[in-house]
Amino acid sequence: MPRVLVSFLSKSEPTVQSVTIIPLRGREGIAVKNPIKSSFTYDAVAILGFGEASTEPLPEPAPGEIIIRVGDWSLQDLRDSKIGNELMHQQDWYDKYDLASAKLTEGIYRMRLPVPDSNRKNLTEQKGLLLSDEEVAPVALGASALLVHLKEIGNDLLKNNWCRCEEALPDDDHVVLNVDGGRVDVNYYWDDHRNGNLWLSAARQSFSPSLLLPQV
Repeated sequence: MPRVLVSFLSKSEPTVQSVTIIPLRGREGIAVKNPIKSSFTYDAVAILGFGEASTEPLPEPAPGEIIIRVGDWSLQDLRDSKIGNELMHQQDWYDKYDLASAKLTEGIYRMRLPVPDSNRKNLTEQKGLLLSDEEVAPVALGASALLVHLKEIGNDLLKNNWCRCEEALPDDDHVVLNVDGGRVDVNYYWDDHRNGNLWLSAARQSFSPSLLLPQV
C-alpha cells in the first residue's frame, strides 16, 4: 500500500489561541508548542442534516475541547450525504475496509482535536497522552467534527495539519484526517513515524441523564 501522505506533511503547525472565537490561521513556517486552545459545541445531528436538534442544551466544553452530538452513522454515510458531497473528497479507497461502514454509537462526545503536544510522536507515544477515559477517536467521529466546523465556522479545525484516528490498516498504518482544498480528506500514515504536522485525535463519551446516552 503506498503511503501518499508523506509529501503533504510540510505545512505550518496550528496557532495557539486562548479565546473561544474563530481561530486565526498561523503564518507559514512558524512552529509552536500546542494547537489551538479554542472550544466549540456542535449538534452534528442537526447541522449535518441527519435529524432534529437536541431538545436539551449540550454540555459546556472545557478549554480546548469540542462537544459534539452525533448519530449512528458511518464514514460512508457521511461521504454520501448532501454535506459530504459538498465538503468531503469523494474517495472510495477505504470502502474495502470495515472502517468505512462501522457505525458510531450515537450520543454526546467530548473531543480533543488535536491533542496538545501530540505532534512529533509515533502512535504509541501519542497514546500515552490520552486521558484515563479517552480513546483515539474513530474516523467517522473525527470527520464529523471537521465537517461541522467547516460548515459552521468556515475554516479548517486542524489548521492544515493531520490527525491520527482509531482505525488500523495493513502494513502498520492508521487512518488519518485533514482538510485539503476546503474538503475533508481521509488518508493513512505509518504508525511508527513522527512528524511535526501529524497529531492525535481523542474522544470520550459525555454521560448526561438529560441527553442521548450510550445504550447499556
